[in-house]
Amino acid sequence: MLRRTWLKTVVTAAFAGLLSSNSWAQADFDFVEGVEYKKVPQPQSIAPHTKQVTEVFYYGCPHCFELEPSIHEWLKTKPKDVYFEQIPAVLNNPNWIFMGKVYFTAKELGVVEQAHLPFFSAIHKERKQLFTVDALASYFTQFGVKEADFKATFNSFKVDQLVRNAMRVTQALGISGVPAVVVNGKYLTDVPMAQSKERMWQVVDYLTNQ
Repeated sequence: MLRRTWLKTVVTAAFAGLLSSNSWAQADFDFVEGVEYKKVPQPQSIAPHTKQVTEVFYYGCPHCFELEPSIHEWLKTKPKDVYFEQIPAVLNNPNWIFMGKVYFTAKELGVVEQAHLPFFSAIHKERKQLFTVDALASYFTQFGVKEADFKATFNSFKVDQLVRNAMRVTQALGISGVPAVVVNGKYLTDVPMAQSKERMWQVVDYLTNQ
């Protein structure tokens, strides 16, 4: 009888522990609006996509550079039906406008995927002074871009319009700090709200299904 009672106690305790563990796991994924994420002031269309994750960054931001490895880790496991993009935050500030033009120039020239992380690294690790059009034009030759083409694109009407649109989107999304991640054009989260990089991507996965 003693052995049977002991066994029942052990099984009960194990089952209770399992329930407790599941409760913790469930609680960890019951993210709360206003805590781990918030709604953006003006939701943006994500057509033609049904699910979209947008990282909003600034090349001058060290935290954006530090987030890059975790972005690439998340991309390895993201569902195929989730479209991912990166856009520069553009505030009404010459430095933010300048860096926005760098991104869109690289995109228009078809080298943004090659140049994105190296450019981040050049600024934050190598401390290169890439803050003039001449310096940038010379730097981008390593990606097969002619200096004249870089300068012409950087100063083009198309890039100017793309930067203006990015400024509009930055304001519409209520971006007050970077890096920020916007899900489905409706929800915004970041590392401080989620409390860690790893948890932020859990929030992102949760929000893609909302």
